[in-house]
Amino acid sequence: MKYAGLIGLLAAVLTGAALGARVRPASGPSAAACGGSLWGMKTLSDRQRYVVNLAPRSTTIGAILGRQAPARVPTGRSTAFQRQTWEVPASITSYRKEAGGVRMILYDHESYMNAVIPSPSCLPKSARNRQAMLDAWKRFVGCTHPTDSWQPLGAVGSVRGVGFWSGQRSGRGQASNGAELHPVTGFRPVVGCGD
Repeated sequence: MKYAGLIGLLAAVLTGAALGARVRPASGPSAAACGGSLWGMKTLSDRQRYVVNLAPRSTTIGAILGRQAPARVPTGRSTAFQRQTWEVPASITSYRKEAGGVRMILYDHESYMNAVIPSPSCLPKSARNRQAMLDAWKRFVGCTHPTDSWQPLGAVGSVRGVGFWSGQRSGRGQASNGAELHPVTGFRPVVGCGD
């Protein structure tokens, strides 16, 4: 009788542990921790990720700022800007760590715009061009020390990333039309970053 009670208690504990294991949320990146509802687009893990042309098209920040912004922030890749990887020469004036990655302020010829390198912890395995984003992170973080506060940098280089329309059009380094490079898929410093 004593053993039957012990066996029943052990069975109850094991059953509870098994049920707990089933309802436990999967570990890994999430929209809540990594950048909100558009997180899939920001990490090239959205359903439309395969429509993005990964071959970079060279342009300038000024040319990107000359693009017509959509009336509302797109929740899908509805514009040509969002379906292309762009490469711009820029001075990176400052940067900081935020939820989902490192935000950089890019500057060239009186024009500013933001670019964001996703954090490795926010890149799902399904992210397209994942290794390129990991390499960009490693190269940038290897020559900086991101914190939650803005820090000056002054590096000059080439930044490659996918077009993204942000709802923000004012604030530190924001493009007046809300354009960003997000995610950044390549960073090649020329000067000012470990040179």
